[in-house]
Amino acid sequence: MDLKALLTLNNADKLFANPKRIALLKQIRITGSISQGAKQAGISYKAAWDAVNDMNLQAPQPVISSEKGGKGGGGAKLTEFGERLLKLYELMDQMQDMVLKALLDAAVPMDNLLDLMAHFSLKTSARNQLAGEVIALKDDSLNDNVRVKLAGGQEIDAAITHASTDKLGLHIGKKVLLLFKAPAVSIHSLQQPLSSGNRLKGQLLQIKRDTQRSEITLDIGGNDRLYASVCNDSLEGLPLALGDHLQACFEPGQTLIACVK
Repeated sequence: MDLKALLTLNNADKLFANPKRIALLKQIRITGSISQGAKQAGISYKAAWDAVNDMNLQAPQPVISSEKGGKGGGGAKLTEFGERLLKLYELMDQMQDMVLKALLDAAVPMDNLLDLMAHFSLKTSARNQLAGEVIALKDDSLNDNVRVKLAGGQEIDAAITHASTDKLGLHIGKKVLLLFKAPAVSIHSLQQPLSSGNRLKGQLLQIKRDTQRSEITLDIGGNDRLYASVCNDSLEGLPLALGDHLQACFEPGQTLIACVK
């Protein structure tokens, strides 16, 4: 399937913007003229003028500012509001494309907007990107401890400042994305006791080695993968056959939180 959605913006039940009007605005921005913009967009001058006038009347601020001209014709340009409208339309068009791609790919999470955006567009240096829901917030004097439940049921603690909690608008039930780097994770046997920090149990999916370090991939449930980059010496004595169960450990302070506010 080659699906394409046509984005239309209505003001109540009245048309405000659609692909044809957005194409006209783009050409007016390029040419500096409603008449030339209409020509490039493939519509009549009257249709272009009526569209611009209608948008200007509906919007809280004009979309196009124009001057009546003489022999050479008048000039026209997008206002600041018009420029923001084009940017908004482009962003919404990108989001529509992401949703359509997700429809045709069963591996793409569609539980919330954050999961969808992270799958297609969020690029960071943190190898681990895990989505979850805030289930507890605790004030620990200098910082806040945020507990997040992952799709597979396991839980992660993140230590962030009070200011960060306020900035992100965190609350119980908030959907968030947890970010932490693979070198921040250590790997241990399930039997090894650990006094503090996050501990996630997982099944070994992949191990890659060089002379000094190993990259480990664990399945931690809920279609989530956890990645660790560790010194080879730290893996001595551990069961490292594919399918073996291990625990990944990292400190709450190593975890960053991202969300859509």
